[in-house]
Amino acid sequence: MKAPDWLIRLRSWEYWPMWVLYVPVVFKHLEYSLRAGSPFFFLQVNPGMGKGFILSDPKSEQLKQLPEALRPKTILWLPDTSPEALASRLAEKGMTYPLILKPDVGFRGLKVNLIKDHSDFVAHSTEITVPYLIQEYIDLPEELGVFWYRYPNAGRGVVPSLTLKAFMEVMGDGRQTLHELIDADPRWRLQRQRLKEQFGHRWEEVLQDGERLLLEPVGNHNRGTMFVNGTHLVGPKLEARMQEITEMLPGFFFGRLDMKVRSLDDFIHGGEVKVLEVNGVGAEPTHVYHPGYSLFKAWKEMAHLWGVMAGIALVHRKNGLDFPDFSEAKARYLQYRRYKKEAL
Repeated sequence: MKAPDWLIRLRSWEYWPMWVLYVPVVFKHLEYSLRAGSPFFFLQVNPGMGKGFILSDPKSEQLKQLPEALRPKTILWLPDTSPEALASRLAEKGMTYPLILKPDVGFRGLKVNLIKDHSDFVAHSTEITVPYLIQEYIDLPEELGVFWYRYPNAGRGVVPSLTLKAFMEVMGDGRQTLHELIDADPRWRLQRQRLKEQFGHRWEEVLQDGERLLLEPVGNHNRGTMFVNGTHLVGPKLEARMQEITEMLPGFFFGRLDMKVRSLDDFIHGGEVKVLEVNGVGAEPTHVYHPGYSLFKAWKEMAHLWGVMAGIALVHRKNGLDFPDFSEAKARYLQYRRYKKEAL
């Protein structure tokens, strides 16, 4: 007998409300706020990432600091721009479908869509009420989330977290329908309603034996992608490769890079890479979402990284960078809240 959806969620804390992971951060933040003399120390961790709040730094601003070879071709699309203008913009950039459409300021994977053709874009364009990014779809086989930090007075950085991503994909057996294959996997089953809307035309189709079907191309946890803990694979060569890339991001000391690569080994040895996003202080060490990962261990790692963040901010202050005052922090927060309200 299959477990009901509520029991699947209850058994795995990765499906619990987001705030559960941040329980120790609340207490650590109080501790480090007293040490720093300011509750807004976290806003001075990455001085090169603009004037956003925790999650409100535009992705476009960070990506454009990287060489073109390391980032997807991207168009910044503003609200009220006619969809008919897209064809010429794509031609200018040498971009073709499929494309990725996502808000310039992210919301944990919300509003991210794969756009297959122009009619698909027109359908989604009605949702664009804030600046969006239109990116080429990077068809490299592996996606990594690599957390990295470096103290300002240290020569080398550290990789405390490596996440490998396993996308939702079914393989036909010549007997079961698509919806039966989806229902057979607890993780995919939790995405049933969304997948039915997307694949309704194939819902009762029997997939041929050995036929593979990618259900979700966006590597986000709340879209069903499984995050696999790869931290045990971290070594000096990976950290050296990350040092090489992060040195191209002025003022970046703490966060996670989400990247597409041919393989982890190829990446480590200098192979092709496309950086999809640069995430700052709002980034999580996503390996903790590995199925069965201990919540207590995740809490310990979150508390540790919040301490690292505070340490970096204190070094910046010692080097002459002041923490934002209450009025500046409030203005940043209200700007993000307005943006999120308009976007969602």
